[in-house]
Amino acid sequence: MDLNAYTRTISTLFSTNVKYVVPRFQREYSWTKDEVSELWHDVINNLNIKDDKIVNLEYFIGSLVLIGEDKSSEMLIVDGQQRLTTITILLSALVETFKSIGQNDFAQGIYSTYIEGKDVRFKPFFKLENENPAPFLQESIQHISKKENQPQNKEEKTLWDSYLYFINKLKLENLKKDIKFWNDIPGSIDQKQLAILEAVRDEILLNLKVIYITVANEDDAYMIFETLNARGKNLSSVDLIKNDLFKVLNSTHPDDTAKRNWKQIQLNLSSRATKINFETFFRHFWLSKYNFVTESKIYKNFKIESNKDSFNHYDFIVDLGKEADIYNLIANPLKTDWPDQNDATVFNSLNALSLFQITQIRTFILALIKKRVDRLINHSDFCKILNEMEKFHFKYSGISSLKMNIFEGKYSKTARDIRKATTKQQSKEVIDQLLSFYKEKEPSFDSFKQKFSELKFTNQYTRDKKLIQYVFSKIENSYRQTDELSINKISLEHIDPQTNANGNYGWLGNLLPIDKQLNEQCGNKSFIDKLPIYEQSDLKVVNEFLKKHKSKINWDETNQNDWFDFLADVAYNQTWKLEM
Repeated sequence: MDLNAYTRTISTLFSTNVKYVVPRFQREYSWTKDEVSELWHDVINNLNIKDDKIVNLEYFIGSLVLIGEDKSSEMLIVDGQQRLTTITILLSALVETFKSIGQNDFAQGIYSTYIEGKDVRFKPFFKLENENPAPFLQESIQHISKKENQPQNKEEKTLWDSYLYFINKLKLENLKKDIKFWNDIPGSIDQKQLAILEAVRDEILLNLKVIYITVANEDDAYMIFETLNARGKNLSSVDLIKNDLFKVLNSTHPDDTAKRNWKQIQLNLSSRATKINFETFFRHFWLSKYNFVTESKIYKNFKIESNKDSFNHYDFIVDLGKEADIYNLIANPLKTDWPDQNDATVFNSLNALSLFQITQIRTFILALIKKRVDRLINHSDFCKILNEMEKFHFKYSGISSLKMNIFEGKYSKTARDIRKATTKQQSKEVIDQLLSFYKEKEPSFDSFKQKFSELKFTNQYTRDKKLIQYVFSKIENSYRQTDELSINKISLEHIDPQTNANGNYGWLGNLLPIDKQLNEQCGNKSFIDKLPIYEQSDLKVVNEFLKKHKSKINWDETNQNDWFDFLADVAYNQTWKLEM
């Protein structure tokens, strides 16, 4: 491998008519406020004043690895795109700041020399080119006449946040705070501001130094990309796997299918209310289909799999996209995903499992839904395992909060086992084994009851509100034998009012689900005055409550305990009773 290395300034890089291109295998722009602010403070901390003049100190900001010859008109960025992009954003913010204070010549000087170039036909181009966030980066940040576009994805939002950070830092009031020697700069406030802006510009262009390394071909670049890290951001397993996939799937004509499919996966994972982390999805996908490994060993494991004769890189990326669509159904369940009335219980179970905030189960559910799509699992078996999973994890995770570490490996193996099933009977056998495992690990009634008693809801303590609504909704539906009741439509009535400062009014023994309007009618009335209002409710749970307590004349601690005991027994032994 031939390497050519030089020391260069940012001015040397960008003042020539060279286009620096972020290649297709590169990851998205990902510098957060931490990295951006570090660069800003590196710049201003290397400014000083001597004899009434601002002086600049040199500062090394790392290496820049490029594909191309030294005299090339276009270079591909292998390592350093995060720094070059951030520096371009900072220069663009300087352009906008000079314009805002009426210094258009200074603005045009930076823009025409370091941001925009002209080719031999005098056609303009940006010296840093990145197609992934186009046209947002180009129109809203790089161009001298900026358009007001709203960020549409995570990368665009990150780029915009960096730009706004620098725009804010370059404002007069913040320069006064950040520049320690502000009062020592001679001249008026406007003269001081201009002097600092010029010094910041000169520090970036003339005093930030990089080691400029060029390699001749793409194969050498991919090898370097696997081993080098951008400043402050280690390459993840997914970055490295993407690099390997793009290396093999290197055709870009007539269409760059690898890049298009990868970008579509990213868009799909961020298309719903809760955006899904790509690395999280990929690990669950890998554990579900290939091997149970730690995050740090996924790339090594991928290399082993991808070297097998049976491995097809194109099929892999297509399959990844299909599984990402399924993963969205699990992580962000919507009723519209399951429009068939026979699938209503599927949505309810997925929604409940999402409420419990456990992710380890997704490994298995991913394989389960894929098996259903392939018609290798009965509808009844499919619904049953999701329902039993919901029951088990309500007791184990939602209420008892027991450790989930034993389930990560279990769900990975079960997922891979069900993927191997070639008949519905084999799928059923895998499911039955998981049901037996649930029975072994089910918390005892006493331990469940203890944790169940800790659920609490008051106007000041709302963490458990959705879970308590879910509890009453499921108990109600267990009496009705339907799943029609929405947890969002239940108001939680404090039988002993919250205004009673001495009462234990927040726990389950003092709560009752009723309609919002009835709840408002109850207000802070006494127990005896609330009973006629409770009788207006159509809920079965309220009817059960009235059967037990209608004859009581007051609501005391004994009555609360009796009501809680009833709820705990119904929950454990009826509503969430595991079946075999």
